Amino acid sequence: MAQADFNAKLDRVLGKVDAIMASQTEHSGQLSDLSERVAKVEQGVTATKDVVEAWTTAKTSMRFVKWLAGFVAALTGLVAATKGLLQR
Repeated sequence: MAQADFNAKLDRVLGKVDAIMASQTEHSGQLSDLSERVAKVEQGVTATKDVVEAWTTAKTSMRFVKWLAGFVAALTGLVAATKGLLQR
């Protein structure tokens, strides 16, 4: 009788071990999928950073061009005013 109880308990433990192994295999697959998704998100973040950096560079360049155009306009105005004063 003790042998039969022992065998029954051993069978239950083996069944639980098999269930744990199946669960672990399932979780391993889910972790693999999750790591792939994280890699894709990281690529998206990198691409977004590149776009933001390019936008910042373009915005800074346009600010410089705007400043340069104002400076050239001011110089042109000064030259025109000086020519006008010298012709009098």
